[in-house]
Amino acid sequence: MPHFKVILSGQEIELLFDGTPVVEFFTTRLVRAADLAAAERQAKDLVLLEWQSGDIYGTTNRGSIPALKVEDSFPVSFLAGTFGRKPSSYTFYRHED
Repeated sequence: MPHFKVILSGQEIELLFDGTPVVEFFTTRLVRAADLAAAERQAKDLVLLEWQSGDIYGTTNRGSIPALKVEDSFPVSFLAGTFGRKPSSYTFYRHED
């Protein structure tokens, strides 16, 4: 099964970092899927699960469950998909960023 990298943006959240609200983020997921559309769905599901599970973001989010948008997605090599670093962090943005 092919490997894909999916870059997502999320909006409608509100988290406080050092007293400053952040309202958007970018994140990337590496997934294995039959095709690009399935990879995008899988990446979205993985991110939403993190926000709905009640872990860190689910309990501190004062906004909504993120509205996700695929910013970019593309196939990656077997080596990148198998041995590459599995990104799962977030880059957050404030209103004025």
